[in-house]
Parts: sequence; structure tokens; C-alpha cells
Amino acid sequence: MKSVVFCSSQRFADELLEFMNKLHDLAQKRGVRITVLHPQFERTDEKYRKLHEKERLESPSYKAEVAGWVYDHLFRKVKVADVCFVFNKDGYVGANVVGELFAAAVLGKVVYALDKKTLMGHYPNDLYHEPCVEKLIHEIVQTPEELLDRLV
Repeated sequence: MKSVVFCSSQRFADELLEFMNKLHDLAQKRGVRITVLHPQFERTDEKYRKLHEKERLESPSYKAEVAGWVYDHLFRKVKVADVCFVFNKDGYVGANVVGELFAAAVLGKVVYALDKKTLMGHYPNDLYHEPCVEKLIHEIVQTPEELLDRLV
């Protein structure tokens, strides 16, 4: 049994959940056991998910909790997972995902990503290519089917 940790911007929480649900369904149909470790986006008020991180940090309650969430994801999930999957829709990776990617690289994890682009900045209109992050990705995997094939 393999485990995969998903890393993504909160703004893509709905799309990520759909991707993970398809992965679960496929694994179940094939009789494959996998463990999926996902970000705890449900802890964040839905209205903050679509904002840029800089805007989210204006909320005192969000600011007080986000470091603990990121720490939990890095050390309880990225550290124990066999594989890291970056759900970088439209190529976007936020600052927290970049941290997770570097942690995965240091830990020697295989890193898959949804998109070959690695774009940072203010989503969606003020983005720039980040080549250092791109170097941490081993392979592009665009569907739950492709990911499951890599996990078995």
C-alpha cells in the first residue's frame, strides 16, 4: 500500500477534492489500497479560500492558525507519505506549497504535479515562472487514473 500527500492552494479546494474522490473510487474499483493524506482546508472559512494569502493574513484568526496548519501538513503528512502530489491548477503554486515541495525534496519523496508550469505570484493575473520549484517535480500526472497507475 502506498500513501500520497496532496499539496495545493486553498483556492483549488473543490477541484482537489473532486480529484481525490476520483482517485479513491478508482482504487476501490481496482481493489487497490492507498492512503490519501490531504490538506485540512475545511478548517478555513470558505470565504478566505479564494483570496490571495496576503489578503487571508489580514484576518487575525487565520493568521493565528495558518502556521500550525502548515506545520501539521509538513511534519505529519509530507514526512510520512511515500509520494507527494502537487495540485497546481493552471500552474499555480503558493508560498506554502513551495515549502511543502522543498520539504518533500529534502526527504527524498517522488513529486508528481498536475501541470508542468510552476507559477507564483498573485493569482490569476500577476504570475511569474519559478524555475527552482519546477526542478523539484519528477513527473507530470494529469488524471487520477495516471496517479493510481504510479502508486501501484
